Amino acid sequence: MSDNTNELLNKFDGDVKTYEPPANRKRRKQKSIYADQLICLAALAGLSIWQSGWRAAIICAGSVLICMLSDMIFCKMSKKTYNPKDLSTIAAGMCIALMMPASVSYGIVAGGALLAIAVKHIFGGKDNYIFNPTCVAIAFLIICYPTEMLSYPAAGTQPELWGEPGVPLVSGIESYLLKLGTAPTVSFENISLGIFAGPMGTTHFLVIAVCGICLLCRRSMSLLVTVFGLGSYCALTALFPTFSSIGDTLLLELAGGYLLFGFVFLASDPQTLPKSAAGKIVYGFVIGIIGCLFRHFGKVEGSFIFVLLIANAFSLRLDDLCAFIARSFRRVFSYLRGNMGRYERLRSEAENEHHPKLTDTMEIIVPATNYNMPPIDNKVTKINRKKTNIITRFADNRRIKRKKEELVRRKQIQDEENNYMNAMRNMIEQRHETAPKTEGQKTAVPHIIKQPRKRSQQKNNKQGQ
Repeated sequence: MSDNTNELLNKFDGDVKTYEPPANRKRRKQKSIYADQLICLAALAGLSIWQSGWRAAIICAGSVLICMLSDMIFCKMSKKTYNPKDLSTIAAGMCIALMMPASVSYGIVAGGALLAIAVKHIFGGKDNYIFNPTCVAIAFLIICYPTEMLSYPAAGTQPELWGEPGVPLVSGIESYLLKLGTAPTVSFENISLGIFAGPMGTTHFLVIAVCGICLLCRRSMSLLVTVFGLGSYCALTALFPTFSSIGDTLLLELAGGYLLFGFVFLASDPQTLPKSAAGKIVYGFVIGIIGCLFRHFGKVEGSFIFVLLIANAFSLRLDDLCAFIARSFRRVFSYLRGNMGRYERLRSEAENEHHPKLTDTMEIIVPATNYNMPPIDNKVTKINRKKTNIITRFADNRRIKRKKEELVRRKQIQDEENNYMNAMRNMIEQRHETAPKTEGQKTAVPHIIKQPRKRSQQKNNKQGQ
């Protein structure tokens, strides 16, 4: 290491720690995230089968099977390798099935599953789609088949396995809130246990809440999106409640429709989620605010699906937008910090400064100064230093610390190189010392060289013949 580096290291105060690269936080793989979601979705599917009968089991199994077959076919068409371990396809099939009523026809289920995988491959596959395929499929089915998608079997009834449901169909809680502005007569116990009319997997309020907590603990769901999205939605709902009781309003709006199910299983999709923390916060605010506006002022059921599609359209550029806003704020802050009160300072300096007139006659007295030896007057001169603020001192300390770590790291690398070169030299010297120094006699290897015959000899031989 050079002498300049050693001098810089000696200037630093305190103990110098050896450089250790920071350990990156372990990120969850997409396969493990979808595996956690599938465990929770399987629990919801079991409750749906127990409540709605075997028709719910056929809907779930058919949706998953058609999603897998469609994925295989589209991979063949696009000349891609089909991955049977891709759990995102199975998760999409389970979500589509659980967001449908138990009385829906099997053809609609097959069409929704096929449409979701088609949307996934239209955008280029699992790692490239912009909009959530499940949301696209459910939104399309709500627009095209509103009667079958938004009519649910009455609580406590089980539809027939084949053909028509054979049970009375009623509207859900969201329909009461949007069209009538009143709440259905459902007790708190029935809402908590999911004993009311609605989609198969979205009515189990307590189970979905527990699944969300488990996914948050497993880091399979974004905490920032969930907290800021649900927080903004609940805050706006509390400010403008539909009923006189804020608690009843929040409970009914969270239990009705796809709101809580969508936040737990759809809003935190790894493919459509922003990467930065600021982007996730803005993404959550967009979902919560627009979702509350759609629910209170719109007349469309299943509005959370359309809100999530709108948020997906913004999620691509949210990271860049947040980074641009942060840079702009830093520039404005630095400009204000450097120029705040500049006019007053210049004005005070101009007032205190004495400008001599042309008519003034001044005698300049130069004190005697010994340039070889400074005067010793036993006085301590105080230097007026400008006090720095806490932010500047913190930034300087961080910069000095980074420089110190960089110098230590260079010294470690140089020491390792020197040790390696010394070890190689010692190894080479040991080989030269242990090698035998006997001189063997060179053995001549006989070679039989076939001499060509001369042309004249060849001619004589021909003439003699």
